Amino acid sequence: MSICPDYKSAGFLSYLSVDVDSPPGTSPLLFDSVQYDYNGNYNPDTGVYTVPYGGLYLIHARVSSSEYDARHYIRVNEEEVTFTRGYDPEYEYQGSASSIVIHLKAGDTVSVDPYTTGTISGFTEYMGTSFGITLLYAD
Repeated sequence: MSICPDYKSAGFLSYLSVDVDSPPGTSPLLFDSVQYDYNGNYNPDTGVYTVPYGGLYLIHARVSSSEYDARHYIRVNEEEVTFTRGYDPEYEYQGSASSIVIHLKAGDTVSVDPYTTGTISGFTEYMGTSFGITLLYAD
């Protein structure tokens, strides 16, 4: 028996464990290693998280690249809600990170779409390329 039967939890954390060639900017990045996934709403075959409950969510994404430029979008229902770029011509490896607090509805889809050339770096020790969502407050 739950102490708080109306309490809802949702969220997941995934990361890229191996280096991959950058897909086009309209293709979700497929995060192959899932740390946790409450309710099983992240699909590693499509790179898409489907929101189980309406509410306020924290979304975080980080993309590391072996090139001088690392960029990515966070998309909700295939629409861009953030764009982040990490660029420094003096360093070969770059990272771009973004976080957003946003209201989502049940059934909304969320993905991270890289928009960078070259190789996206996967790190198992530091989860250098990662994607996570946490439900902060349910409707």
